[in-house]
Amino acid sequence: MSNFGKLDVLVNNAGTGAWHNVEDTTPEVWDAPMDVHAKGTFLGTKHAIPEMRKVGGGSIINISSIYGIIGSPRSTAYHAAKGAIRLFTKSAAIQYAKENIRVNSVHPGYALTPLTEGFFGNPGQPE
Repeated sequence: MSNFGKLDVLVNNAGTGAWHNVEDTTPEVWDAPMDVHAKGTFLGTKHAIPEMRKVGGGSIINISSIYGIIGSPRSTAYHAAKGAIRLFTKSAAIQYAKENIRVNSVHPGYALTPLTEGFFGNPGQPE
């Protein structure tokens, strides 16, 4: 950290997509968003906390999704991974509040991006 100063803010933000219902979800399809979203958020948070503790606190912002709160006809593994971020955030917030480390999650709706345009750009696709 000496090259970059202190760590007092972390934003865990990752994006992937998987458009499968439960029956079409393979273990590999399930694991991919869990690794990127849930495990990535966990690992970023885990390694930031000791650095934030050294400087007396900080803020961790975990980007989840509206799909971490609600369901849809598809994207089973994505929804589960984003829901995991939501509950992980609540747990971490309670654990580290006394150390002045805030942990919050944000739940934006979907956006038309190069990753999603093939799916959301098709008006016949269910969300």
